[in-house]
Amino acid sequence: MGIEYRRYGKKRHMSTTTIVTGAAGFVGRHLVERLVSEGWDVVAFCREGDRTDLLPDVRIAMGDLGDTESLDRAFAGIEQPAVFHLAANTTTWSKHHDAQFRDNVDGTRALIEAAERAGARRLVVTSSISAYGYQPGVRLREDSTSNVALKGDNYGKSKWAAEQWVKAASRSGRLSTVILNPVNILGAYDAANWSKQLILPIHDNGLRVVPPGSATWISVHDVVAAQIAAVEAPVEGENVILGGTEATFLEVVQTIARLLGAPVPVRPTPRALLGLAFLATELKAALTRTEPELSLAKYRRATGNLLVDDTKARTILGLGRTPLVDMLGETIDWLREVGLLDATGGSR
Repeated sequence: MGIEYRRYGKKRHMSTTTIVTGAAGFVGRHLVERLVSEGWDVVAFCREGDRTDLLPDVRIAMGDLGDTESLDRAFAGIEQPAVFHLAANTTTWSKHHDAQFRDNVDGTRALIEAAERAGARRLVVTSSISAYGYQPGVRLREDSTSNVALKGDNYGKSKWAAEQWVKAASRSGRLSTVILNPVNILGAYDAANWSKQLILPIHDNGLRVVPPGSATWISVHDVVAAQIAAVEAPVEGENVILGGTEATFLEVVQTIARLLGAPVPVRPTPRALLGLAFLATELKAALTRTEPELSLAKYRRATGNLLVDDTKARTILGLGRTPLVDMLGETIDWLREVGLLDATGGSR
């Protein structure tokens, strides 16, 4: 028998002041725009080099999660803020694993301590489904046991480790927390993830392989709505999986091709050929000391079968489910709008 979740009505915000880390990133920009449109007073915590000019008119607090003083400056003068933690190091290159742990684990711990000092009323942490490890074909739930220590990638390990600090803060009573674990996110403002791996190569006829696996896909707008709902959600120190639409990579690639007017593939690349491609890129990377085009993490993502049970999120956060074609269509429209896709030719 599955766990039953009680449905709760919406509450009014106790405070509309918030701090958002990773505010200039893909999801962060959407969250900041939504918060501003709903009347929140937003402090965007950004690092040097972030495109803060793309954000709406909010207070910008420059700093780094590794710099305690910059965190305290960001919180200064704010009473009981809600805190959204989105900043993360998402590299899949083993060369950067130590830095990834510092950013994702030590950075989260530093943010928790700053939020406690400031008397924050709730910390909403956007983690990742990767924190549950590599479990193809298993329908993951919040109470699923993570195998990340044995079968996960470094990113997943760092997110799982960061979650332990978040849960510890909640258990101590020092800080109210919620952890969100989204699946693969699609939408505008994504220029480096699925846009770079799938959309741009398909547009340029440069996609050499069609991954044989499947996954679950979520619209960035559904993620953002869930993040805001989590501020008042009746959960404490718990994980909430943000699921979406299940589709094979072939279905995703075919949908992209149709939207672009490109040739539509009819079958995925055999796993054996993809495995050879993985070994070839690993060898090239070792010889050239450069980042591999197809890392182990990317290979597993492409050949796995990511399934989740998002009943909890749909019940207590009102999680929506945007159709795959709408998510991809929005992403493609944005790529054209900003000139990364030429409507009449290749990508730029």
